[in-house]
Amino acid sequence: MSQFTQALANAAVRNRELLSTLAQTDYAATALQQNKSYTSDLESQIRATDKELKKLHTITEDERKDHLKYRDSTFKRYAHKLGGSKGQAKFSSKSEKEEREFLEAWQKEREAEERRSELMQALNVASDDCTRLEHDKTRNDGAQAELDGLYNSIFSGPTPDLPGEDQLETAVQNARQHFEQTQSRFNTDCAALEALRRVENRMQAASASMNDALHASRMDMFGGGTFTDMMERDALSKASVAISEALRHMDQARHLQPAIANLREVNVDMGHMVSDVMFDNIFSDMAQHDRIHASNQQVMEATAQLKEQIDAQVQRSKSATAALRQAEASVKEARAELQNIRAEAFQRLGAGGNGEAMKAPPPVYVENVGGFGMRQ
Repeated sequence: MSQFTQALANAAVRNRELLSTLAQTDYAATALQQNKSYTSDLESQIRATDKELKKLHTITEDERKDHLKYRDSTFKRYAHKLGGSKGQAKFSSKSEKEEREFLEAWQKEREAEERRSELMQALNVASDDCTRLEHDKTRNDGAQAELDGLYNSIFSGPTPDLPGEDQLETAVQNARQHFEQTQSRFNTDCAALEALRRVENRMQAASASMNDALHASRMDMFGGGTFTDMMERDALSKASVAISEALRHMDQARHLQPAIANLREVNVDMGHMVSDVMFDNIFSDMAQHDRIHASNQQVMEATAQLKEQIDAQVQRSKSATAALRQAEASVKEARAELQNIRAEAFQRLGAGGNGEAMKAPPPVYVENVGGFGMRQ
């Protein structure tokens, strides 16, 4: 057995192991790059949200103090009462304004807190993914470097004695580059679909809260009282928060995949605390019920629109999956062809080591990527 053939025999087992490792970890480099970009974006959003929260908390506290100060002012209430119905209406209008400004500020702060909590959860998941991807990329880099060294030790420089070998090396490089591009598209479409699923989850929560609000509103029309009013407002507040979260996830999905259309506008009417609770009557209850029903209709329409976007993104993800599988198959095929021609050349050299042996018909290759299995 010549030194050349012996080198091939010695490398066969390790070659199979390295090719297997590469097949398992080829995805890691592209996925890790996207993960780091995603993590950086999350960290930036968290910093911005922290600044926003600080400002919103200050505003909320100021509005709360103004609201409580005016609401609990016995003197102002008595002074307006002396003014008759006009005075009472003026006090009610001013009190409602202060209460509305406080609730709006509180709502914004609450939404910002929820947003920060979600961002932190996403960052923790991304950090865990980063650790796994870095490990797989290290394995991939190590296997690729060792495989390159193994081949270089056997095929140093051009190999004119093996027609087609150099061209197949180039084909492997091109196939790998195409695979990385396809992997990037696949990752992006999958991430966009996941974001849409989060939108769907939040819209379902909003729909459930709107149904709770409608139920409380019906009870209120039949004399439910102040407690029912508060249940109704709490359900509406939860629906509003869920809608805000859904819109944030929708922005993420559209950033990843511009083909996704934005949701239609959804306005959750919170009603008016003073008129709906302090001056509760059947007419205000019916008016508020109509407003809730209109808001719920908007939620239903947005949910139907979202379903269309999810269906379209599912199709895009399926297309990306098929393209990725094809690209992966192309890489494996190119590697197998390169490995095949090398294995055939070594086998023929081992058979005789002369020109006639090199011209003999090649053996039939029966094993795909791993090893050098052949049949004469």
